[in-house]
Amino acid sequence: MPTARSETSTDDDRLRITTWSFEDGEDTGHHRHEYDYAVVPITGGTFEITEPDGTTREMTQHAARSYLGRAGTEHNVINRSGRIAVFVELEFKR
Repeated sequence: MPTARSETSTDDDRLRITTWSFEDGEDTGHHRHEYDYAVVPITGGTFEITEPDGTTREMTQHAARSYLGRAGTEHNVINRSGRIAVFVELEFKR
């Protein structure tokens, strides 16, 4: 069960904008991205990414250094920063 908190501020036919807030150890829960997306880290942090096959990898986000993701990506994202971590996710519906 996901433990990170999400707040969606925009969700229309073109774009969904969600802010994710994680205490250390909290996660998104396993999910599949329906749309291409961009992530804008607010705090930066270190995350453990769990792939569908159970393998894990570490990912470091840097504050204000955005990156892109593709539709179809599946994973669980777990905060391993030792502090709260926040990022904004923008999903491009068209």
